[in-house]
Amino acid sequence: MDSAEPTSIESIKTRISNIPNLHLDVHSQEFEEIHQQLTHLLSEIDGL
Repeated sequence: MDSAEPTSIESIKTRISNIPNLHLDVHSQEFEEIHQQLTHLLSEIDGL
C-alpha cells in the first residue's frame, strides 16, 4: 500500500476482511501494516 495514500477506517476494514484470502506466509506482514495504519489513524483522532 502506498504510504502517501490517505488511510480510512473503511480501507483498513477491507484489508482485515481480505486477510483470509492471502497466503499464510504474508499474514504477519499484513497484520503489522494494518497495525501501523490503525496507530497512525488513532494518533490523528487524538489531535482533534
